[in-house]
Amino acid sequence: MMARRETTQQSPASLFDSLYCSEEPWDAQGPELDVDDEDDDPTAFLADQDLSWEDEELVRLASREEPNPLRRDLAADPCLAGARRESMDWMMKAHARNGFSPLTAVLAVDYLDRFLSGFGPQAENPWMTQLTAVACLSLAAKVEETQVPLLLDLQGEESNYLFEAKTIQKMELLVLSTLEWKMNPVTPISFLDYFARRLGLKGHLCWEFLRRCEEVLLASLSDCRSTSYLASVMATAVVLHVINDLDPRLGLQCQDQLLPILGIQSDTVDECTKLVSELASAIRGHRSSKRKFGSVPGSPDGVVDAYFSSDSSNDSWALAESRSSSPEPLLKKSRAEDRLRPNSANVNSEILLFPH
Repeated sequence: MMARRETTQQSPASLFDSLYCSEEPWDAQGPELDVDDEDDDPTAFLADQDLSWEDEELVRLASREEPNPLRRDLAADPCLAGARRESMDWMMKAHARNGFSPLTAVLAVDYLDRFLSGFGPQAENPWMTQLTAVACLSLAAKVEETQVPLLLDLQGEESNYLFEAKTIQKMELLVLSTLEWKMNPVTPISFLDYFARRLGLKGHLCWEFLRRCEEVLLASLSDCRSTSYLASVMATAVVLHVINDLDPRLGLQCQDQLLPILGIQSDTVDECTKLVSELASAIRGHRSSKRKFGSVPGSPDGVVDAYFSSDSSNDSWALAESRSSSPEPLLKKSRAEDRLRPNSANVNSEILLFPH
């Protein structure tokens, strides 16, 4: 079955200039981004927006979200918390190695938490924790990705256990039956696109904003404390953290716009935002340490995984990219990445506004 292995008010646009980053040109054969002269005036774009129907859709979305079933059990059961940490550690490494989309990771976490709430840790079968993680990530990839690696390849060389494909498939069926085949839950990512539109973001600026939010979200979900918050609260906290890094005044303005629509208490969001900021700062410090003592990529051709780093200044964000640690994944295209990414050279200056 398995084999053991070793183991701002004055000029909001200027605040977002640092979100732009140099990147390789998009596929020259793809459709070109159509930028009209009218786009020079972002307020004209916002004036054409009718967000009332989106507010209604947001309310319906929030009505479907459910609390994490593990939120109480994790605090009372150290073994369960340990099993979740071990599973999360493996899933995040495998997610990065295979180049999966952020939504794939978020779905895998949701499947894992819901499954563990029903089964709990299997102390007598220590390999069960990793098998559960493999099955949850495999199912999430099948839901979200357009190309999925073989089950043996999905596990990677760093796995403590290597499971046969038929063993993983049996576990997938157990997870599916436990979750009652409900594989498309409301997640924090469900809210991020709406928030970006509500803030008036578009083009490359919108794509970069969402990328940063998704990265902070993944860092936050790995912590057991994140299970205490609804998906809408977590998404709001992530957005506020990203905006507060630029200017806290914009964060307050954003909060005043979003909370009444979602019906969320500000104290809950403030608490969650503090947690998100704490976890994001820890990841940032860890990466700064790795860059200080690790190898430096030799050329742009060495880029595989992009991640952001920030110093203590609110307006100093840098994009750090490296592939020195692993070869480029062969299967990394997802449904979320089928959308056209605009070339930053073709995008005009944009502005952060809060339409009513």
